[in-house]
Parts: sequence; structure tokens; C-alpha cells
Amino acid sequence: MPEPTIATTAAESLVADERARSAERARRADSRRRLLQNAGVVIPFVIVLLIGLFAVPNFASSSNVTNMLVNAGILAIVGFGMTVVIAIRGIDLSVGSAQALAACVAAATVNAAGPVAGIAAGIAVGVGLGLFNGVLVSHLRVPGFIATLSTLSVFRGLVLLFTGGAPIMIVSSNFKSVATATLLGIPVPFILAVIFGLLALFVLDRMRVGKHVVAVGGSPESAVDSGISVRRVQLLAYLVSGASAGVAGVLLASQLGAVNGSISSGLELQVIAIVVLGGTSLAGGRPRIIGTFVAALLLSMINSGLNLLNVPSFYQYVALGALLVFALSIDGVQRAAVKRMLQGRLS
Repeated sequence: MPEPTIATTAAESLVADERARSAERARRADSRRRLLQNAGVVIPFVIVLLIGLFAVPNFASSSNVTNMLVNAGILAIVGFGMTVVIAIRGIDLSVGSAQALAACVAAATVNAAGPVAGIAAGIAVGVGLGLFNGVLVSHLRVPGFIATLSTLSVFRGLVLLFTGGAPIMIVSSNFKSVATATLLGIPVPFILAVIFGLLALFVLDRMRVGKHVVAVGGSPESAVDSGISVRRVQLLAYLVSGASAGVAGVLLASQLGAVNGSISSGLELQVIAIVVLGGTSLAGGRPRIIGTFVAALLLSMINSGLNLLNVPSFYQYVALGALLVFALSIDGVQRAAVKRMLQGRLS
């Protein structure tokens, strides 16, 4: 067997060095991506918290903290469903209208048949609307953006038809106490959000269906080649989103004590903002449940601080738009980091 020449040895050394450099570039790109995912929501959260504590009167009062936690809990529950949808490269623009319809149906049913029936009716409405969206996307092959943009209008129209343009006043004190009840000083909606978040983490990280969600979001074509039913995953994702909107709608009705046809308008932008800011990429892939939860707290603090400072509502829309732009910018930088990472591994 011929002994290796000096030239061959040098060439092999160069190849090994280049592979090591490529691996190092990939490692650095992956580190930057993870840093951006965490810093993109943690740094604004810390900044807003400090500003609130030191510059906003009554920001840390018990009543305001309770209100912030209730609002964050309701928003986070909707956000968990949207996180799953965005993770499979979808979008659900109808969550605001779905939440509104669930809240109105829950309120009317509470008045007619009691709290238990109202809660069940509100959640059932959310599940049904999510199932409808899922069928449109998975079986009728309507793009998620177009499907849910259409159902946003359809569901809102149903809300207006159901209410007749008049508010529904909830008479049950037991139902209205659901959103205001506390356990060890922590509001029930916030506790429910934590429970749902932990459940979502377990399902997405430990169960087969969670791995299917990640696979479909990463590459639908590869998922099909692996024997995964993309249609089933899409249907399930939109079903979860609808169910989340239903649960949040019930809690919102309990919190407000009265609902009308205009509630939850613009909710879809808030939910998309917290999901993307929390680290779930619009390009699909791994869902970031904890990031969504922290971003919901962040947005709740921003809204509360602006309200305490008596900032006009249109400035709050400006703040939400700026937060969404920031979230999308972070998402773009993350995707660029992933691209460089892949290039580093392939080179």
C-alpha cells in the first residue's frame, strides 16, 4: 500500500481545517440565533418593567399588577394557539373575531342556562371555528392567510348578528368572579395560562404530535417523505388555535361582565406580535411557548403603563405597531443567522 505523500497530507490537513472553521461558523451562527431569540423579548421586558416601576405612578400597586396578570394570561392563552399555527408556517387572522363570538355566546348562555353551560358553550364555539379554519386550510387547500382573512370578516359578522348591535350584560356573579378570583394571590386566568403553557411545552417537546409540528414547520415536503400527514397537523393546529380563542373568550367575558360586537377587535395583531417577539419564526419551525408567554406579559405591561399615564388610545396603536415591526426585524435577523448556520455546515 503506497505511503501518503507530503502533498496528500497537506491537502487532508487543509480539508480538516476548513471543516473545523465551518463547524465553528455554524456554532457561532446558532449561538447568535439563540441569543436573539432570548434577548429579543427579555431585554424589552426588563426595560419596560424598570420604566414602569420607576416612572409610572401606581404601576406596582396590587390592583394594577392583578389587572396586568389577568390581561397577560388571557392574551397568552390565545398566543399559545397562534404559536402552533405559525410554527407550521400558517397564520390565523381570525382569532380576534373567534374570541369575540365565543365570549358573546358564553355570555348569552350564562344568562340563559348558568355558568357551566356558558363556559362549555364558549369553548365549543372556539373549537368549532378552529375546526372550520382547519378544514379550509388542510382539506380545501385555501392558503391560511386568505382563509382566516375571510373568516375574520365572517366571524365578526356573526358576532354582530348574534348581539344585534346591543351589549350583553352578564347577570351571574359566580361567572363574573372567575376572572377576578385568585389562588394564593395569583389571578386564576394567569394560573390557567401557566398550566396551558406547561401542557403545550410537554406536548410539543415530548409527544409525537409535537415533533410532527416541528417537522411540518421545518419542511412540509420532508415531512411528507417521512410519512407525516401534513393535512392532519394543519387541521390540529387551527383546531388548537380556535380552542385557545374559545377559552380566552370565556375568560374575557368573565372579566368584562358585559360584551358587545366590537370586543377583541385588532387582537390578531397583538397575538402575532407576541408570538414572533417570543421567538417563533414566521418561516416555521420550533414553537417558542415560553417566549410567547413572556411577550404577553410585556405587552400587558406596555398597555397598562400607557393607560396609567393617560396616553391616548391611538398612541397605543402606534406602540403596538412599533412592537410588531421590532418583532419582525428580530425574526428577519434570526432567519439570516439560520441561513448562515446552514451555509457554514454545508461548506
